[in-house]
Amino acid sequence: MPQLAEALVETKESAVRSWYLAVRDRYPSALVPDWRTGTAGDGTPRLTVQVIGEHAQEALHHFASAYPLSLANSGDLRPVVEYRPGRVVCVWRSNGVWVEMWHHDTTATPAPTPALMPQRRQSSPSGRLPLGQRLTNIRRQYAMKEI
Repeated sequence: MPQLAEALVETKESAVRSWYLAVRDRYPSALVPDWRTGTAGDGTPRLTVQVIGEHAQEALHHFASAYPLSLANSGDLRPVVEYRPGRVVCVWRSNGVWVEMWHHDTTATPAPTPALMPQRRQSSPSGRLPLGQRLTNIRRQYAMKEI
């Protein structure tokens, strides 16, 4: 158990330090204050924090792309951004601990609408007949000239 507690403390300190180094100049009001510990689905330890403050979404995306954390241990994974119902999550694995930073998904998702069948155009926007009908008319004209 002491190794697990040390891994959690080290991972949290590293994540917090990296967060503030990555966002302090561009998004100083985006904060990660309320860390929670738990267990991931695979039984490994997990740290979770909600990114709060002004520009939380932009700060999280910037952090995920800049990612100043070092991945020195076997099994460490680079961050990925996942879209879950109602949340955008940046998740990675460091020192045997899963870390999730997230914010509420603020993008408006349009309600689904039924698909409409496209209407067949009788003529093109220029007023010309579609190619198939024009070729038929041209062929008729040449056939009339040959008679």
